[in-house]
Amino acid sequence: MSSRITPWLRGALKPQTALDLANGHLENARKAKSSEVALTFCKDAETALARIRKSVRETFVSSSSDEDRVLCNEIATTHFELGKLLDGAGYHTKAQDSYKNEKQWR
Repeated sequence: MSSRITPWLRGALKPQTALDLANGHLENARKAKSSEVALTFCKDAETALARIRKSVRETFVSSSSDEDRVLCNEIATTHFELGKLLDGAGYHTKAQDSYKNEKQWR
């Protein structure tokens, strides 16, 4: 059964799905009692966001649709929030990567 699930776990995600997953992971990271658990949730959020294909991001960012622009801003904000959590945990290089990704969605 795991062989059927594995490809899905590695494949691309639709932007809204990735955003929902990432925000859920960040919420759990904020509530975590230990920094190790919080960091694991941050990594999961980062992975979810990374599963949006670059070509899809470029299409959404260049779109003039209000709905697409709202989604891009929400994804950018999630990257920023991830950066803040990583920065606060002392992972400054990873935080900078997240801030860079935020700008790519604006």
